[in-house]
Amino acid sequence: MRVAFCTLGCKVNHYESQAMEELFRKAGYTVVPFSEEADIYIVNTCTVTQISDKKSRQMLSRAHQKAPNALIVAVGCYAEVAKEKVSALQGVSVVIGTEGRKDIVQICERALKGQAQPSYPAPFQRTEFEELSAIHDSRTRAVLKIQDGCTSFCSYCIIPFARGRLRSRTMESCRAELTRLADSGYKEIVLTGIQLTAYGKDLEDHPTLNDVILLADSIPGIERIRLGSLEPSFIDERFIQTALKSKSLCHQFHLSLQSGCDSVLLRMNRGYTTADYRKAVTLLEQAFDDTAITTDVIAGFVGETEEEFKQTKTFLSEIGFARIHVFPYSKRDGTRAAKMPGHLQKSVKEERAKELIELGHNLEMEYVHSMIGKKVDVLMEDDGTGYTGNYVRVKCEGMPGEMKTVTIYDQIDTIALGK
Repeated sequence: MRVAFCTLGCKVNHYESQAMEELFRKAGYTVVPFSEEADIYIVNTCTVTQISDKKSRQMLSRAHQKAPNALIVAVGCYAEVAKEKVSALQGVSVVIGTEGRKDIVQICERALKGQAQPSYPAPFQRTEFEELSAIHDSRTRAVLKIQDGCTSFCSYCIIPFARGRLRSRTMESCRAELTRLADSGYKEIVLTGIQLTAYGKDLEDHPTLNDVILLADSIPGIERIRLGSLEPSFIDERFIQTALKSKSLCHQFHLSLQSGCDSVLLRMNRGYTTADYRKAVTLLEQAFDDTAITTDVIAGFVGETEEEFKQTKTFLSEIGFARIHVFPYSKRDGTRAAKMPGHLQKSVKEERAKELIELGHNLEMEYVHSMIGKKVDVLMEDDGTGYTGNYVRVKCEGMPGEMKTVTIYDQIDTIALGK
């Protein structure tokens, strides 16, 4: 039988889809592109914005229109928080949410036989990390999910309600997965999670992300360790000492920001100030001369004034980010921000997002320009480009999977040229 996947959203979602694909392959299924005919269509949904919700519904409907007799399965965050709405979509037969993906093959086979789905605990009733194994993100890079759940409850975010309490992969399981990935030839490992810096808080001996970094560093064959999104408060002297000790840790750090204005950060319930953020950046830049700081920013949060927006633009410029991901604020029912007064018009949010995207592009151009004349190691992909440790995309000659040492001599927009 043939099964097709469509994945929306973050790296964690992509990891989970890859793990489910492997489960189907092991069971003898053929995994085909979503655009082709299949017996089973699985849409791994996202709910981080209203647009994500809409895309999730559209892809489920598209699958049913393509193959009215196929089994249509919704999994992921949107399927978790809007189960009734998703179940009511024409053609959708199975709704799993964010638990039970390890049983995806058996669930689909039961559904094909007309049998009922098993039940799983609600998000905040879950206590164990769901063991999923996936191999690749690209031919040279693998993602390893080591943590799930979030308890930060930022005022704008629905994800804690979709993912539930903190759960972490055990250190023993991390070691086994890292060894498996290294034995499979992957040189770069991306450690990821929903609230990555909370790793280990739920485990008996309370290991931390620092411990996983040093563990990965000790596995033969792993040449690069890259980290997913980090909270600024995690960047302290202990982390710096871990990073200095590691021979493999990439010096690109994605520090989630969301706003460069203290009053907006307070309304967002982010738990830090711009001074705290600046301190984290300073620690990293003092430790490594090739540090790249990347981030996420929300444009047009509830009540954001023109002055607050200007403060954010000024802060972004002062930090000098290597890359900025910009999102217009999206109202999520069930969050505190949804009930706050002062929601901005869509046109204002979009205009501010456009300004921040342009600023981010200019800052990235400046960062790439600062690399000209430097000798760097590039891990080649299969499209004639590769990435440096600080996540600059470089066009140069080399074979996929090869670690190539080149000198940056020029740039085309945000792509560096090396030889």
